Amino acid sequence: IRVVMITGDYLKTAIAIARNVNILQPDDDEQYAAVDCARLRPGGEYLAHPDMDLLTSSVRVFARAKPEDKLEIVKSLQRQGAVTAMTGDGVN
Repeated sequence: IRVVMITGDYLKTAIAIARNVNILQPDDDEQYAAVDCARLRPGGEYLAHPDMDLLTSSVRVFARAKPEDKLEIVKSLQRQGAVTAMTGDGVN
């Protein structure tokens, strides 16, 4: 089971929470394991599927997510063969 956090929180807040609940481990490099969702849509358009899939295959924390970002992340994980589920107070 791989836990991925997708949140509307700011990146630093998301990292702190993810470390507190062990989604991010002490040896994780935050630069690669946690990203602002603006990286999913440089220039306003979402990354091409291969690029999106590469990013979502290793990132554990997605911050500043819009509802449509959550959908794109989940679709990317499903393309990679993952079975996905979402929970939380902000599930869209």
